[in-house]
Amino acid sequence: MFCDGVADLEPSERTRYADLLVLIAAADGELVREEIQVLEGFMGRAMVHPEARTSIRRGLFDTTRLANLLKNAETRTLRYALRDGALVAAADGDYDRRELRILKKIATAAGLSEAELKDLFDWVSSGWEWHANGIHLTKLPAQNDSLSE
Repeated sequence: MFCDGVADLEPSERTRYADLLVLIAAADGELVREEIQVLEGFMGRAMVHPEARTSIRRGLFDTTRLANLLKNAETRTLRYALRDGALVAAADGDYDRRELRILKKIATAAGLSEAELKDLFDWVSSGWEWHANGIHLTKLPAQNDSLSE
């Protein structure tokens, strides 16, 4: 992942960002390896302190926290969480309706329209295609595949 402004958020906003990503990842009731990898990568990029990560992980299945996290959140934080949350939600291969519901609430709180949210989902799809092409070009095995030589 490339560096961007998420690491420039105030520490409390970076924690809020990570909390929102955790809620999205856990929304469907199961946390798979791909979601954990993406989630941990985003928390690292946001420079969330390891002790804060432990606290954030404790809230994995407490979806009642969404309203509190959205309340008084900075718009920029919500937009970063929306962008990266869409990637977290797609990491396991599809969007669960509960993940979509959280993403829609974040989009609304961030002042984004349904059309802009759709554009974000299209961006995620093109990103997965870009990544898969890189695997193909380097002749690496795709996940759960083996490369025969």
